Amino acid sequence: MTRLRASLLYEQEYLYLTGLQEPDCALILLKDNSPRGYKMTLFVEPNRPDREVWDGPSAGLDGAVSVFGADEALPNDPATMLTTLKAMLSSHEHVYVDLPAQMTIPRQSMRTSRFSIHDFLAPISPTGYDLFTRKTDFESVVKLLSDRRNTHSLVREMDVLRSRKSANEIRVMRHAGAISGAAMAETMRAIKPGMVESEGQAVFEYACARRGAERQAYVPVFASGRNALMIHYVRNDALMGDRDVLSVDAGCEFAGYASDITRTMPIAEDGKFTPAQRDVYEALLRTLKGCTELVAAKHGYSLAQLHRFSVQMLHTELKDLGFQISTATLERVLYPHYVGHWLGIDLHDTSTVERCTKLEEGMVLTIEPGIYIPDDPAFPKLYRGIGMRVEDDVAVGYGESIVLSADAPKEVVDIEAVSSGRIVPRMG
Repeated sequence: MTRLRASLLYEQEYLYLTGLQEPDCALILLKDNSPRGYKMTLFVEPNRPDREVWDGPSAGLDGAVSVFGADEALPNDPATMLTTLKAMLSSHEHVYVDLPAQMTIPRQSMRTSRFSIHDFLAPISPTGYDLFTRKTDFESVVKLLSDRRNTHSLVREMDVLRSRKSANEIRVMRHAGAISGAAMAETMRAIKPGMVESEGQAVFEYACARRGAERQAYVPVFASGRNALMIHYVRNDALMGDRDVLSVDAGCEFAGYASDITRTMPIAEDGKFTPAQRDVYEALLRTLKGCTELVAAKHGYSLAQLHRFSVQMLHTELKDLGFQISTATLERVLYPHYVGHWLGIDLHDTSTVERCTKLEEGMVLTIEPGIYIPDDPAFPKLYRGIGMRVEDDVAVGYGESIVLSADAPKEVVDIEAVSSGRIVPRMG
C-alpha cells in the first residue's frame, strides 16, 4: 500500500511491484495456475473529473490494467477490499503481508471531501494503511489478515528479490549516480571561503533538479572544517573557512531509486588541499579503491568482510602517516561507522539482508570509509581536527565491480582542477 508525505513516497515493496505512484492504492498478488503464475489486483482511485481539475489526471481503473499490467482493477474503498480479501483467503492457505501494530496519524485520506492542508502537513504515517479512514475498517482488515496461523512476513521475501537488481534497475541507478556526480562537480567549483554551507547545498540540489532528479534521497551533509568530525552533521549553517575542507554527503533520487555519494573538497581560492589534508584524503581514497576491487561475486566477500578489510587497510594507511593506534581505537574513535550499506529504492535498502550475506551479481552497495580525527594528543598534531569521508555507489558484477557514481570527481588532481576552475563541469 502507498503512504503519503508532503512529497509522495511509497512503500518500497508496492513501488517495486507496480511502478504506480499514486496515493491511496493497494496491491494483492494471488498465486494461480495461469501462464503468469499469479493474478494481480490493484485497488485504485477511480477517475474523477472534479478531482483531476485540482490534482491532474490519474491512472484510474482502466489505466491500472492497460498501463500498469493489473489483471483486475477495483475501487479503493475498504468495503470492496474487505470483500475481495475474504474471497481470496478462503481458497489460499498462506498469506504474505506486514501489518502495522496500530492505526497511525494522519488517518484522513486525500480522496475524501474532508481532506485539508492540515492533514497534508501532519506527521507522516509509517505504514501504508491510510486508505482506511475509519478505525473499524482498519481493524477489520488487520484482524482478517492476522487471525491466521500461516501469515508470513512479506518484507523478508521481497528483500531477497530486491537485493539483486535487474539490468534496467542498474541503468536507472547509474543515471541517478550520474546526476548526483555532476551536481557534486558543480558544488566543488562553486564553493569559496566565506560562503555558508547551505549555499553549497543549494548549488547541489539545484544541479540535481535541473538534470531531472525527483527529489533528494535524504537530508544532506555539508560539513566544513571541524563540523566534518560529526558524521551526521545536517545543520549546514556555518561559514566555510579558508583552507578548510568541505565534506559533502548527498544524493538525489531518480525514477524511485536513490544515489548516495560523499566527496571531500578543499575550501580555498586556489582550489588546493593542504599537504595534511591531501595525506588523509589519499589514505581514504586508497582504502575506497581497495574495497571496491573486492566488490565482485567471484571474490566471495560479504559486506561484513569488506568492513574488516577496510579497517585493516585504513589502519595500515594511518600507521604510515605516523598514527600509533590499535584497530580497536581506530574503530571506536577515528572510524566508528560501517564501510557501507545496501542501496536501491531505499537509501538503506533491503534491511533484512544481513551483512554476512555473500555478494551476488546485481547487488548494489555503498563503499564509504571515513576518518574523524579529534583534538587529542593521542593522534599526530598535524592531522587533528580533520574529518573526511569518500563514498561511491557500487554494483556487484561477477568478475568486477561497476562504480555507479563515477561522474563525481574523486582523484586529488581532478578535485583540485574542478575546484580551481581549470576544469568546468558540464552544465547539461
